[in-house]
Amino acid sequence: MEFSSLGFLFRFLPIFLILYYLMPARFRNLALLISSIVFYGIGDLRYIPLILVSMVLNYVLVWNMDQYSKETRNRKWILALLLAVNVGLLLVFKYTKYPMPLGMSFYTFTVLSYALDVYFGRSDAKKSFVDAGVYMVMFPKLISGPIAEYADMKKEIEERHIHAKDIEEGIIIFTIGLGFKVILAEHFGILWHDIRSAGFDSISTPLSWIGAAGYSAQLFFDFQGYSLMAVGVGRLFGFHLPENFNHPYRSKTVAEYYRRWHMTLGQWFKDYLYIPLGGNRKGLKRTVLNLFAVWLVTGIWHGATVNFIIWGLVLFLFIAGEKLLWGKKLQESRIVGRIYIWFFIPLTWVVFAVENLNELGVYFTRMFPFWGSAAYVNAMDYVRYLRNYSLFFLLAFLVSLPVMDTVYEKYHNGKLFKAAIFVIFAFCVYEIANGLNNPFLYFQF
Repeated sequence: MEFSSLGFLFRFLPIFLILYYLMPARFRNLALLISSIVFYGIGDLRYIPLILVSMVLNYVLVWNMDQYSKETRNRKWILALLLAVNVGLLLVFKYTKYPMPLGMSFYTFTVLSYALDVYFGRSDAKKSFVDAGVYMVMFPKLISGPIAEYADMKKEIEERHIHAKDIEEGIIIFTIGLGFKVILAEHFGILWHDIRSAGFDSISTPLSWIGAAGYSAQLFFDFQGYSLMAVGVGRLFGFHLPENFNHPYRSKTVAEYYRRWHMTLGQWFKDYLYIPLGGNRKGLKRTVLNLFAVWLVTGIWHGATVNFIIWGLVLFLFIAGEKLLWGKKLQESRIVGRIYIWFFIPLTWVVFAVENLNELGVYFTRMFPFWGSAAYVNAMDYVRYLRNYSLFFLLAFLVSLPVMDTVYEKYHNGKLFKAAIFVIFAFCVYEIANGLNNPFLYFQF
């Protein structure tokens, strides 16, 4: 079920919230667990048995692992079994012809966070299956994150309080995310779809750059929109889910960009892969090798096709290059670093988007015509696209300005701001009712 669907907005969420607020606090986790399973079942009923069996198995294994002291071999064997089962199941679905269950990658990261936090002694295993289940499958974060680590959520799972301020802020955050998704991401998605449908070999160089910028904007506002909606819904239940984006296009280096982009995934890899491998504590060569491992796994995690591995390795090369050579110079300039990001990042998102390597090669010959043929079916095709989408690019630019942070902090409690939020919500509902609602891009991962 989509957060940006009429069924979720006007049936599932209101009904569940009413029941949730009316019942005693001691039953709210059970209600949240049941609603999460129902939510998942509406999205993909076929895999309900799988996720239930997985939840029970992981609960039992983590509980038993926690009964052994850290020095015992049994604890290590149980962790090895947990890793093998969960990672193996993810790889089976990701690299075979079986349809990928919704949110499988994010569910796997969540379960592994639970197991590893208990194994390393950061938290105790939950005695209550309901409490453990809420962490594993809580529906706001189940499908596409944010990836909230178990040690960070444990306290609120055990006890939380819902205040009127949380409800108000949750609604505002959710609506801003809905606007990002419906008003911006959906229209940029139409732009990218039209370019793909026209065929990369027929587009002009200006249009290829517009397409790269459009896909970059679509991915950003789609994923940030979902993350904000998840945080907003979580706030309605009394949870403070972590922030997932922090204005990545204000960065000056690729390394900084990925500290601001999908931050919970980056934090997960840092805590559970980069640091256990040694991080930056064992010399420069080992640091670079650890970065290579993280970005290779990141590429593999995103997909089974070669383009994702290329994408991950290209990012590793630039991040390593920044660390060794040119990163400090970029940080010293307020302008050069940002131009570098605005030029380079859309190129990497093209690699991310185009799975067929032949098509990817054609697209890059269009972006850089000195690499290949520059004959176009319509050399002026970009004029129509600029006319149709310039308003959306302008709006995307305006909402990304630093001044918008100040506007939000200063006015989000005011009546005029809340009226604007209502208008955004009403317009989004109108757009959704007229069929402008595609699946979130990160559902496929």
